[in-house]
Amino acid sequence: MSFFAYSNEESKEPEQPSFYGGRSVSQQNEQQQQPEKITFQRRAIAPAIPIDDNTQLNIRSNLQHNLNASALNTKIVLSLDNISRQEWLLAKKASYYFERNENKKTGLTDSVQGYHHTTMWDIASDIGATLALEALELITTVQADAKLNRILTTLSTMPLYNDQLPNREYSTETGLPSGKNNNRNGNGWSALDIGRLLIWLEITIQQKPHFQKQVNIITERWLLSRAVHKKTLYGTRYQKNDELYRQEGRLGYLQYAAQGYQLAGLDVANSFTRDHTAVVNVDNIPLYIDSRNVPFFTTDPYVLQAIELGENAAWWNQLESIYLLHKQQYTQSDKLWIFAEDAINKSPWFSYNNIYFYGKSWLSTSSGGKPIENPQVFSNKIAFGLSVIFEDAFSDVLRQAVIQNSRSSRVIPTGIYKNNALNASYNINTNSLILVSLWYKSRGNKAILTPTTTN
Repeated sequence: MSFFAYSNEESKEPEQPSFYGGRSVSQQNEQQQQPEKITFQRRAIAPAIPIDDNTQLNIRSNLQHNLNASALNTKIVLSLDNISRQEWLLAKKASYYFERNENKKTGLTDSVQGYHHTTMWDIASDIGATLALEALELITTVQADAKLNRILTTLSTMPLYNDQLPNREYSTETGLPSGKNNNRNGNGWSALDIGRLLIWLEITIQQKPHFQKQVNIITERWLLSRAVHKKTLYGTRYQKNDELYRQEGRLGYLQYAAQGYQLAGLDVANSFTRDHTAVVNVDNIPLYIDSRNVPFFTTDPYVLQAIELGENAAWWNQLESIYLLHKQQYTQSDKLWIFAEDAINKSPWFSYNNIYFYGKSWLSTSSGGKPIENPQVFSNKIAFGLSVIFEDAFSDVLRQAVIQNSRSSRVIPTGIYKNNALNASYNINTNSLILVSLWYKSRGNKAILTPTTTN
């Protein structure tokens, strides 16, 4: 995942992206209309990492643990019996993606099949899939530890952008910086991608305390304070002999990723305020939107929040409203749509399938904001994630649709286009999230990161 926000006023491909909210935006009134609270039956409600507008988490710095991680994990009793035969087939298809696409030298898995590059977001998915495969007993502990050791070794030795933070993209074959406009030092970093990786490094330590030292070596190399400015997230991009350093992240994505920095002990309080937000109605359902430029709005961060970090009642977490919106779309128009960000097997090769974007609902765009013809309207990974979070007739429809979409493929495909064609862009994030979702289900629908703080 790479989250670029360009400075152009119009939704068109920019020639020179300024990529993180270049427009000045007046702050919204805190007393503005707020979406109604919607409640659903969930399979389980896991304790949240407690976050609100005014209170920072009391979390150890530098990922140092004050609690016994092994003792924490014994509280979670895995049960593989509630995973159906069809879901096991999905898990095996997903596992094949990692068997086929890992580079054994670096331990890194291709972000898209046939594309030998990865991002920090994708490496987080790689780690998540490895831990899930072990929990589901599809690989042994020895195999999981060996794979994780390869990944962590590469992370601890890969060149950093200007010796500060991981580059936006790396070769899975060499572990060296790659990507557009790349120079010998790389082309910048994504604060969002690093934030997600910090979450999964914390999960790694919690699941496997013997990797604590390796993780510390990695994070101590990183100048994480450079990714935080004015108590929110900032990324950088080097292009045309110029380095751009600007705020990164839009509603949902920003709050999800910022929690990774909180786990590392950084103050990102301004990531959780209502500044730069407004309320709109999409099909008569009120939703918060980000009022800054190129405000991508997909379901992804909300599903990742629930499965990885747990239920969160903060104002910005719109998972239940978004679920209702898709459910209503299905019941009223018979359109089985699940909008998410995904790789696609045609130009522009990646799409943000936005619930709302610049005044339009249900709009799919490129990373530059240009509308995509015949967009993907159903994301297998997010549909399956929703199917394990919620429990009703619609969640069953979603699960069966993912199973049906995957029947003819050796690995799980990405999704379905509007014309009902298969999006056969086989990728790491789709196959990882389905594995992690099954791990979540086997944990009794408890979030992967076990809370270590109490309020």
